[in-house]
Amino acid sequence: MKNKILILASCMVLAACTVQPQAPTSTVQLIQSSSNIDELLAYNAQLRKMSPAELGREVQRLNAYPAGPATTVRRAMALSLTRDPIDLAKAEAQLWNVMADRSVEAEKLKPLAQLLAGHYADLRRVADNAEKSSVQLKEAQRKVDQLNDKLEALKNIERTLPAGGK
Repeated sequence: MKNKILILASCMVLAACTVQPQAPTSTVQLIQSSSNIDELLAYNAQLRKMSPAELGREVQRLNAYPAGPATTVRRAMALSLTRDPIDLAKAEAQLWNVMADRSVEAEKLKPLAQLLAGHYADLRRVADNAEKSSVQLKEAQRKVDQLNDKLEALKNIERTLPAGGK
């Protein structure tokens, strides 16, 4: 009987020592950063409320600031809202500069810079497609106008023809 109790106790001790498999973890990792990303997002919200004139003044003010990753991201945010395709391309280039920077501050801002650069690239593609569509629409309208002119000319010719005799 003692042997059975000893064997049972040994089995319990061994069972308690076995390694429990860990539950599968998510493949998405949340990035916890002590950078000023929250401040930059709040700044972007403020920029969106500005008029075009105020945005222009803000871009000039940012150009006077000393260069740094946070200032560069701010400048890119302001440039992206001017609705000028050239400024949007400049904003994207500014963000690529932040992503190429190896400083500690830039490393913390890279996820935001990547997100914004992707967004700005999408905006540029949409603007390019809108421009192409606008050009195609103008060309189609020009052709319609030409065809209408030809139709009116044919109608005028038809009116001037003598009526067929019966």
